[in-house]
Amino acid sequence: MEIRLEDYNFFVRPSMTDMRKGSPSLAYIVQNEMKLEPFSKAVFLFCGGSRKTIKAIVWDRNGWIEIIKRLECGSSFKWPDTQEEALQVEVSNLLLLLEGYDVWRRFPVFTPRYVG
Repeated sequence: MEIRLEDYNFFVRPSMTDMRKGSPSLAYIVQNEMKLEPFSKAVFLFCGGSRKTIKAIVWDRNGWIEIIKRLECGSSFKWPDTQEEALQVEVSNLLLLLEGYDVWRRFPVFTPRYVG
């Protein structure tokens, strides 16, 4: 079986999550707080209080896949604090996030009317 990232949606839970939680507890958060379907073809991402650990869960036909990345370099992940910042994330942004980029920083749209 081939797994293709483009076949999945990626959702981020804003703010901090207790990283002691396992897949069933995280799925409960997906269902009851994020109001999303935990058994859909989606990957759900969570970040710990220190912002050094990211945990992802995905349902795979008969069980959970749980993936953890913990930074050991002394740095921390940039992570959104509000729901507006963290709806659905593109795979390309997720890969940049894992490399250490701040994918949540957005510049406001500016539409000038006049020069000078």
